[in-house]
Amino acid sequence: MTAPRLEASPRGDAAALREPRPGRVLIISEHFAPSISASAQLLTDLADGLWRWGWPVTVLTASPGGSMPFPVIRLGAAKAGGSTTSVLEKALRGVRFLLGSLLWCLRHGRRDDVVLIVSNPPFIGLLGPLIRLFRGLPYVFLFQDLFPRSAVLSGVLPGAGPLAILWRGLMAQVCRNSSQTVVLSQAMAQRLRHDMGANLPLVVIPNWAVEQAQDTPRPTNPFARDHGFAQRFTLQYSGNFGRLHDLLTLLEAARVLHQDPIQFVFIGGGAKQSQIDAYVNAFSLANVLRLPYQPRQLLPLSLGACDMAAIGLMIGAEDTVAPCKLYGILASGRGLVLVARRTCDLAQMVLKEGCGIVVEPGEATELAERLLALSRDPEAVRAMGRRASALYRERFGLERSLAGYDAILRQAALASGRAAR
Repeated sequence: MTAPRLEASPRGDAAALREPRPGRVLIISEHFAPSISASAQLLTDLADGLWRWGWPVTVLTASPGGSMPFPVIRLGAAKAGGSTTSVLEKALRGVRFLLGSLLWCLRHGRRDDVVLIVSNPPFIGLLGPLIRLFRGLPYVFLFQDLFPRSAVLSGVLPGAGPLAILWRGLMAQVCRNSSQTVVLSQAMAQRLRHDMGANLPLVVIPNWAVEQAQDTPRPTNPFARDHGFAQRFTLQYSGNFGRLHDLLTLLEAARVLHQDPIQFVFIGGGAKQSQIDAYVNAFSLANVLRLPYQPRQLLPLSLGACDMAAIGLMIGAEDTVAPCKLYGILASGRGLVLVARRTCDLAQMVLKEGCGIVVEPGEATELAERLLALSRDPEAVRAMGRRASALYRERFGLERSLAGYDAILRQAALASGRAAR
C-alpha cells in the first residue's frame, strides 16, 4: 500500500482560496526565519503561504529575531549568531523547545486550532499525542527525515539496541495519533510503513525550491567571478553537509581531477564540514572551494554559479531523507549529479527524465571520468538543465505543495470540529 499523493494546480484552486479557513494553524518548528538553514526557509515559505491562503497562522520557534505578518513566538531562542554543534547540545536545546512548546499549547491553545509539528528537533513529534490528550488539539506531523532511522544510519543510535526500539515505538504512536503524517517522498512513505505499520495515516507532499538561479551564464555570473571560478567547468554542492550525505565520493573525484580545469564548490555547513576541510588540506586540492551558507538574497546568484549541481546520499539513506536541495537544482535548470544507489527512486527519476547522471557511492573514478566528458560537451549539459527545469515546472513547486497542506489542515480542523460536537 502506498501513501496518497496530493496533486494541485500550480496556482491553486481559486474557489478554495476564497473559502474561509476553519480555524487557526499553529506551526511548531525549531528553525524559522531569519535562520538561513534550508528547513527554516522552507517553513517560512510554508507559513507565509498558508497565511496568504487565508489561514490565521501562529508560529512557535527557537530561531531568534525577525518579523512576519503573523505572530511568531520565539521560545528560548538562542542568541543571534550562536550555533550548536554537538549532538548533546542540540538534544538539550531540542528538549527545551519541546517543553516550551508544550507549555505554550496547554496555556494558549484554542478549540479551533490545528497544529502542524515539524520534525526539528526529530523527537518533537512526542508533543502531538500530549496536546491531543490534554487539550484535544488535532495535529499533523511532518517528517523531514525519518527518526530514529536517521539517527541509526548516522551512528548516533545503535540499530538493534533498546533505545532505538523504544524510539520506533514512540514515533509509531506519534504517527498513529496524527490526523495525517506528511512525508516528502514515496520512498519515505514505503520505509515508514515497513518500519511502523501499514495503516499509518500518511500523505506525500514534496518540498519546493526556496529560490532558483538567475538566467546568467557562469562566465558572467558575479558570484562565480567574485570567487574565482567563472572560467572553469563547475560542479556545486549547496546546502547541508549532513551525516547521511555522501561527500567523500565527490571529494575523491576532485582529487582524481585535481589537474583538470574542473572546479568543485561546496556551499553550506553541517556535520561533515570538517571532512571537506580535512580532505582539501590532506591532498592540497586547489580545485575544491568551501563557502559558508549564503544569505537568501544571494541564492539566485550562487545557485546559478555552476554548470551542474550535486547531491550525495549514503547507502541506506535514500528512503530516510529527501534532499531539499533537489528542488533548487531542478528549478534552476541545472543538470543533477546524483551519488546514490541506482535502484533508489530519486536515481530512477533522474535516469528516466534525463536530467542528470547517477553514480554509485564510492565510484569516484567513474564520476571523475563522466564529469571530464561532460565538461567537453556543453550542449549535453545544457540539455540536462532544460529537462530539469521542465520536470520542476510539471511536478513540483510551492503552490502545489501549499494546496496539499491546505487540504490536510482543513480536513484535520473539520474532523476535530465534528468530534467536539
